[in-house]
Amino acid sequence: MHKSSASRQGALETSTDRRAVIRNTAWAVPAIAAAVAAPLASASTTADIDVGAYVNLGTCGVLGVLGPGFTLTASPTAPLPVDTTITIIGSGIGNIGTFGAAGGTASITTLSGTARQAVLTAPLPAGATLALRTTLSISVAFTLNAVVSLPNGYRGTGAKPAASVSSTLILCSGF
Repeated sequence: MHKSSASRQGALETSTDRRAVIRNTAWAVPAIAAAVAAPLASASTTADIDVGAYVNLGTCGVLGVLGPGFTLTASPTAPLPVDTTITIIGSGIGNIGTFGAAGGTASITTLSGTARQAVLTAPLPAGATLALRTTLSISVAFTLNAVVSLPNGYRGTGAKPAASVSSTLILCSGF
């Protein structure tokens, strides 16, 4: 039972064609995967915009003149973007007072008697300072903590996002 030479030639061509298909497919799969991944990689937003070393500081203010609160200073090289959020939480007192903003544009929301949230409604220019101050007097004991959160797509290399103000009836300190 020998196959004819034409039959063997057909079988050889078929197996060669199968091998060629497998070999070409093996090379095509990575090429197709790379071609599909390239647009996805170019569309991703893995590179955040760096707003630099902004600084959030607690401040005691001046008794009877300027209330305690926080100063947020944008880095000297980049503005802080719209929707930057400053969350303020108080302890040791039932109500942390009414906060106002000066030196920048922010909306301030009362979350509870001891919590406020300020959101930039316009960029804070590079080097500019936003002051968030409360009507609370430093002649009462309290602690205020504030944390700055940047919107998605932003980061602050070397930034100081957390700050605190503490009053003990006699002494006030901010950092």
